[in-house]
Amino acid sequence: MYESFSDRRLWLHWQSRLCSLSHSGYTPIILDNFCNSSQAILEPLSALCKERPHCYHGDIRDSQTLKTIFADHDIQAVMHFAGLKAVGESTEKPLEYYDNNVNGTLNLVAAMKEAGVNQMIFSSSATVYGDPAKVPIDESMPTGGTTNLMERVSTWWNDV
Repeated sequence: MYESFSDRRLWLHWQSRLCSLSHSGYTPIILDNFCNSSQAILEPLSALCKERPHCYHGDIRDSQTLKTIFADHDIQAVMHFAGLKAVGESTEKPLEYYDNNVNGTLNLVAAMKEAGVNQMIFSSSATVYGDPAKVPIDESMPTGGTTNLMERVSTWWNDV
């Protein structure tokens, strides 16, 4: 299951993964609330992939939507891209970011557990706040508050 291809670079990177999975016999499923993307992504995906991916217009914070998707499909793994990541906006609307990024991730993990799905690839925004102490930037650099919590949840989930 894929979520939110809102960033152009992420879209270019993951469209090839999505199509590779499709060409390898997997059926990609997209869940996106389209808060910062467009359903127009489905047309180029359909042209590049063997088939049009299943797409649900919904949100990872909606437990019933997740329950329906997991019940209707034999999902083996989740690739999680639903985190909001605009640095400026995150400082202006921190509660919205925590709600989407942290609560949404916890809700997704709970739905995965209920469905018996234990494989997740978590895509962090890799946003670094402040002036980097060194270049190149590596994993030791400070990241946003929700990113750290989401990474802890995904690490915990992968360890379980």
